[in-house]
Amino acid sequence: MKYKALLAGNSKKLINEFFIQMDLFFECITSSMIYDDLKNHIKYFEPDIFIFCMRAETRDDIVTVASFHKLLIEKKIPYAAIGDAAGMEFMSKIVNAEPELSLKLPINTADIQEKITKFIQGYKSHEAIAESSSAMTSSNFSSSSTVDMLAQIDAEIEMMEKGISPKASSAFSPVPRQPEIPGRPRILVIDDATIIHKTIKGHLDAEYEVATAISGKVALRYLCSKEVSLILLDYEMPEMDGPAVLKKLRENPYLAKIPVVFLTGINDVEKTKNALALKPQGYLLKPVDKNALLSKIRELIK
Repeated sequence: MKYKALLAGNSKKLINEFFIQMDLFFECITSSMIYDDLKNHIKYFEPDIFIFCMRAETRDDIVTVASFHKLLIEKKIPYAAIGDAAGMEFMSKIVNAEPELSLKLPINTADIQEKITKFIQGYKSHEAIAESSSAMTSSNFSSSSTVDMLAQIDAEIEMMEKGISPKASSAFSPVPRQPEIPGRPRILVIDDATIIHKTIKGHLDAEYEVATAISGKVALRYLCSKEVSLILLDYEMPEMDGPAVLKKLRENPYLAKIPVVFLTGINDVEKTKNALALKPQGYLLKPVDKNALLSKIRELIK
């Protein structure tokens, strides 16, 4: 079965590995290091585990995790951390910051997946004992079905990356996507800079559920299983830039109608013209002004 993993921390590389290489085992969502943001993800996402993906965190970040750990214990959610020896040593000096599972870098993706999966299973063993054998059989069947469906989705994303439009019988169509919480529209932020994720979540969390993706490919995977009301899209990203992502969205009949607003710091006239030629529903300059952002979102989400 797939476990729901709440990810936070400064390591883009580790977070990307969870979304791209371990997607068959974990349903992932990212959070900023703002305590209220972490708390809201516990409420709305209900994760099976919190994973701290470490890379040069500040003392304030570690203190936030220590405070959050108390809530995790209360909610019976296990806590794992992945980082180098120096980071683990630093964390051990702060009360309540140490995780139940520590994975020290360097460690390969397969070992991360195996150790975290076994850790979750052990943590939940008392619940597993109470489950009936029929429920376990159903779970195994569901896992196989999920693997088959994700393989199909991966194939279609590869087609999209090659410029081939998915057919109407696409895997995007029959997959039942997770609906939004009534009265709390879901907004997807696609940006390779985690500081942008934190800033926008700070601006929007009071009214909206904010999901984040650090690349176009991660975003496309996310959109296969989640409904969103609006996408905030960075113009300049490595591998697949904003216009390329928007083009893929417009080519897919199941994603084409999602409103897209570009976020950009560029002032190049030609690039601006190229972006506007794709007809996004909005265009906001970085650093993003909170009032302008909220005004545009309210205009597009009625």
